[in-house]
Amino acid sequence: MKVFDYMVVGAGLAGLYTAYRLSRKGRVALIARASLEDSNSYYAQGGMAAVVDVGDTPYEHYRDTIEAGRGLCKPEAVRMLAEEAPERIEELISLGMAFDTESPGHLALGLEGGHHHKRILHAGGDATGRLVTTFMIGEVHRSKQIEIFDHHFVAELIIRSAHCIGCWVYREGDCSPEAFYASAVVLATGGAAALYRPTTNPPTTLGDGLALALYAGASLADMEFVQFHPTALYLPDKPSFLISEAVRGEGAYLLNKEGKRFMLEKHPLAELAPRDIVARSIFRQMEQDKTPCVTLSLNHLDPNLIRSRFPSIAQHCKDVGLDITQQIPVAPAAHYTVGGIVVDPDGATSVSNLYAVGEVASTGVMGANRLASNSLVECLVFGRRITDAITSLAKTLPRDLGTDKPSFSVASPQVEEHWQTRQGATLMSALGNLLMRHVGIIRDETSLKKAIVQIEEQMQLIEPDTSNLLSARMIYHRHRIALSIAQAALERKESRGGHYRSDYPTTLPPEQTYRSVINQTTISQVAVNYATE
Repeated sequence: MKVFDYMVVGAGLAGLYTAYRLSRKGRVALIARASLEDSNSYYAQGGMAAVVDVGDTPYEHYRDTIEAGRGLCKPEAVRMLAEEAPERIEELISLGMAFDTESPGHLALGLEGGHHHKRILHAGGDATGRLVTTFMIGEVHRSKQIEIFDHHFVAELIIRSAHCIGCWVYREGDCSPEAFYASAVVLATGGAAALYRPTTNPPTTLGDGLALALYAGASLADMEFVQFHPTALYLPDKPSFLISEAVRGEGAYLLNKEGKRFMLEKHPLAELAPRDIVARSIFRQMEQDKTPCVTLSLNHLDPNLIRSRFPSIAQHCKDVGLDITQQIPVAPAAHYTVGGIVVDPDGATSVSNLYAVGEVASTGVMGANRLASNSLVECLVFGRRITDAITSLAKTLPRDLGTDKPSFSVASPQVEEHWQTRQGATLMSALGNLLMRHVGIIRDETSLKKAIVQIEEQMQLIEPDTSNLLSARMIYHRHRIALSIAQAALERKESRGGHYRSDYPTTLPPEQTYRSVINQTTISQVAVNYATE
């Protein structure tokens, strides 16, 4: 067994930053499913939303976030984000992080959908996620208090008397579990959008952290709100590649098959409308035109500016035979899990000593629809709040460590590998297609019920193998998270934010607004305060 003061599971920006802050107070185990570079944060092309311009105010950032959240944001959490984001940006800069500038001493600020002011900081043009994550990886490596366990994964949380005291951890290719103990465990495992096909996410964002928390006794909220990015590069039989919203922020147009802009009549902000509106409009245009994509046009913009502003996207387009300065095919793809583990303002779950931060957590900031570029800065704001809360408490571990046993066994690596790469891969591919078809951008009761039946049938086929096959157990849990999304979507008989029901196209009035909460056995409706300020 291994014993630490703190444990962080996940190595995106939320996990890296939280581990770095915790290392100032004690020894930290940082556990990564793959390499430290394999995360949604690393591949994020958008920037970080924060008020750093004298013409902008935290209240305006607050107001834009509340508006995008469609009545399900927690005003207190949004206020924390808007007010504390500038401090976290200042902290990164003081540590040595370099954001793009338009002149010495003046940060370059971009505009993205849903924002009414330029407040998006970038680094390396469209490489913000990669550069800020790489910067924090460097800080983590320099800390002697952090021990990194990459290519390890957590199969189960160790719970005693409703207290989380650690995790069962497996090293890649090893069939022997090891108990990791810590006085506080922070889940920073990312979301579940890679359950869908197509997706902009790396293949590790399959909801594993959500399942860990759910089976440990925590609750999930707002799982029906999955954000589909409007513009992923569409190439048949190739993985989706994100085309940042900032491209539209620079003036790119969306065109139908006749070459006409169709967003002008959909929303006053046209191509810069909130993501749910743009994604839904593209989806309907594709249905109307009977095409698998629409066109993103940049040929009216300065080509040199576009190449310098979006070097990563430009290079990827070039690699696949396209020119970003002209016109490229795009279509929506699953991008961000808006819901997550229910946490308080300090990131604590209902399970003692268990915390969550980043996309895996439901802080109340995102509501029913994430405002562009709030996610990376949310990692910092709530990562700081978690570390302050954890380190202010005197937490101790029980004396009889090492007596715990995992609730399942593991077969040989060969058997596990065979199950995962053959049967498991087939099941996950089918699940991804099913979710996109029946629990996608536009939903209805018939499709959602069909999805629930099919997911439950798959779970029944997998269940006999979950007692002694770790890979089967993981895939079973991923189906459980997919089922949670479908169940919550069926329960919500209205359209709101990222959840659109063609059979219930209107939004419930404020007095009937609720939050869907899921535990291991039930789904319930919890009334929320619709108040905005």
